[in-house]
Amino acid sequence: MINIFVEGDSDIKFLEDYLSYLEVNKNCFKVESINGKDKLKNIQMKLMKNSDNNIINLIIFDSDDNFKQRRDSLLKFRNENNLKFELFLFPNNSDSGDLEILLENIIPENNKEIINCMNNYKSCIVNLNRNLTVPINKAKIYAYLEALLPKKDSKKIHFSSRDYQNKEHWNLDSEYLLSLKGFLLDNID
Repeated sequence: MINIFVEGDSDIKFLEDYLSYLEVNKNCFKVESINGKDKLKNIQMKLMKNSDNNIINLIIFDSDDNFKQRRDSLLKFRNENNLKFELFLFPNNSDSGDLEILLENIIPENNKEIINCMNNYKSCIVNLNRNLTVPINKAKIYAYLEALLPKKDSKKIHFSSRDYQNKEHWNLDSEYLLSLKGFLLDNID
């Protein structure tokens, strides 16, 4: 059994859909949110108990603004607390970013123009040189799906209703996912 710990509910939905796409048996894993990137110490006892019961712990978090710093911090926490877990950081276990960066990179080629429009909008806001809030990556993914879905399906833009196996919206065979695929399959097999 594998217990995969993530930062939030959107990570759960993506990983469950992706593992299903990879045809991993649902009885082999459980994905659960720790409700925030800084809450790892709240599950310290669970990590220990899992290890004692031969349950493999996987931590999949965002690397945020500094991949190396985030990785070093989590590995230091693991070592200082004598914990056992394998670590993967979104978007690709080598670059800074988050789940939304990963999602942007697995958009099918025929929909890249939608993201390009949003990137132009974001640049325009920045170039106004005013104290304006630049839309975050989560907003970009919401807007991407909103552009693709008919109004009657607008509820499907919310992360809990997304279908990451929808080939018109996402390319789960993207080379960008190779590092995540390898990490998951190496630890689940």
